[in-house]
Amino acid sequence: MTALLDVRGLRTAFRTDAGTFNAVDGVSFSLEAGRTLGIVGESGCGKSVTALSIMGLVASPPGRILDGEIFFEGVDLRRLSAAEMREVRGNRISMIFQEPMTSLNPAFTIGDQIVEGIVRHRAIGRAAAREQAIEMLRRVRMPSPERRFDEHPHKLSGGMRQRAMIAMALALKPRLLIADEPTTALDVTIQAQILELMRTLREETGTAIILITHDLGVIAELAQDVAVMYAGRIVEKAGVEDLFARPQHPYTIGLLGSIPKLHLEQERLPAIEGQVPNPLAVPAGCRFAPRCPFATDKCRGDDPPLMDVAAGQQAACWYAPLELDGVRAA
Repeated sequence: MTALLDVRGLRTAFRTDAGTFNAVDGVSFSLEAGRTLGIVGESGCGKSVTALSIMGLVASPPGRILDGEIFFEGVDLRRLSAAEMREVRGNRISMIFQEPMTSLNPAFTIGDQIVEGIVRHRAIGRAAAREQAIEMLRRVRMPSPERRFDEHPHKLSGGMRQRAMIAMALALKPRLLIADEPTTALDVTIQAQILELMRTLREETGTAIILITHDLGVIAELAQDVAVMYAGRIVEKAGVEDLFARPQHPYTIGLLGSIPKLHLEQERLPAIEGQVPNPLAVPAGCRFAPRCPFATDKCRGDDPPLMDVAAGQQAACWYAPLELDGVRAA
């Protein structure tokens, strides 16, 4: 199938007083309509900057997209004018931001903010847009949607604000939804409801989803494909079942090993030793080598590309495929 979204060699840099660093460094992936791609990794690995680059929302200065192509429905978004990009943003591509309270305007009601987007991109009156907004609030299971429509963000709970953000993002039935940590700071019951809502809307509308998170449980629940990021690069790509059953990169193995197992008695969870490299001084060779228990001189000297290591799986590791117990395959 032709990809709805095709990102090729994306590089986004930020200038600081200490120098310039690549927050996203050569990221490539594709996504088909109706599928969900999970992007997972530690804080600071470049997940959110990748999303902002796609949306054309990287603050400049200090940020700037240096290289790469972002094809959406066959059109390179980087070649669009600011006005053309505004027509795409919020209409055909929508984004749920990480913290609703900083994304919603406190001076306007929830309903006004949803209606604004509908009227901006659709040739309908405000009365019809109001009805459409209330119906969308009802679809995201907002309690008493008619009343919540006229309330300001500070009067809503965290879960309600997140539902309002989702309603706003989906009001125009976008082809692509980018969800940046959509369940952060929500209790587990609300998390489950939000994920079920996104799954239902994907099935009903065919919307493709990019799900950005550090929570592998959320990835397992909703994603079909997974890209694991580390220090600005994708180090592994796989289907979700393959990733959990047969991780092929040492970093992915470390992430999965840090998840508590209910059927095992563990005094202490295993941890990935060391620290994420300074983006202003990334190490030579593999960026994970300083923390990798399998690293050799080759790893520390040569930077591994993302390679096919198994059917449907790619990993940026010279010694992939790796066994789950950490022993290299023969």
